[in-house]
Amino acid sequence: MTTQTIDRDAVQALSVPSKSRTFADSVLTWGIIAGAAAAAHLVDRAYAYLLAIIIIGGRQNALATLAHEGWHGLLFRSRRANHAIAAWFYAYPLGILYYHDRERHLRHHREVGHDYDPDWINYTSRDRETPARLLAYLASLLFGRLLFSTLLSVAKRGRPRITIESANVPSELWRVAVSQGVLFGAMTAATGQWWVYPLLWLLPLATFAGFFANFRALIEHVVVCDDATPEDRLRDIHAGPLERFFVAPSHFNYHALHHAHPSVPHYNLPRGKEAYLQRFGLYPFTVRPGYTNAFFAHLRQLRPQA
Repeated sequence: MTTQTIDRDAVQALSVPSKSRTFADSVLTWGIIAGAAAAAHLVDRAYAYLLAIIIIGGRQNALATLAHEGWHGLLFRSRRANHAIAAWFYAYPLGILYYHDRERHLRHHREVGHDYDPDWINYTSRDRETPARLLAYLASLLFGRLLFSTLLSVAKRGRPRITIESANVPSELWRVAVSQGVLFGAMTAATGQWWVYPLLWLLPLATFAGFFANFRALIEHVVVCDDATPEDRLRDIHAGPLERFFVAPSHFNYHALHHAHPSVPHYNLPRGKEAYLQRFGLYPFTVRPGYTNAFFAHLRQLRPQA
């Protein structure tokens, strides 16, 4: 991490959560999900359902990023409200064990770039050291790899795919089940069709949401050689509108900056970048030109090893 940093007062000013922004994030994200599902049901054509699945998958990824805001206490000043809203409105609907994964994520911040980072499996180049293997891995995400591996892990061990020691797992599995029951009931009641829930909630979650989230994590941290320093694995991405909508919502593309200042809510990260530019005349973090461009650049680096 860079030794150049903005002063403590600037960071504190940027670290104040906004209730109105938190409310707007929630309403807009859930509103797009509901609108996409309603439009597909109204049109009732295969292309409309496919488009809705992609859009909903992107917004499920956005819900995951809002749960991430909750992990860092960035939704509300009240700790109780912060965790309750993040767990029940963002995490449990996605099958995320909120408190378990919060512990895992905070460890990721402390251990990023090391093979004992619990998220190491998401960005290591091991078994992805050639273009063919990397493309096969990404394709498997679109075919439900994460959902199937998670369900298998829960069935065999009673724990998620990436697990840490936590006493919350059994109770949180029940909360996830309750959340899914509520979603099933609400979607069935709204449409009169039981199959809307698996088609327009579980399918996008198993395919596009998992793909977008893990593609983002890979591009933000991956290097060709796994013995790279942790500093080499932290970078911002200059993302375009489509990438910000589907891959990196909630300003997740300011990823190195977030790791440097995890107390700053996502909507203040652009101001944080401006604070660095004003103080130092430059931005000290690595910036890659887009997730797609960074992906193809990484593929080209892998070719000599194929």
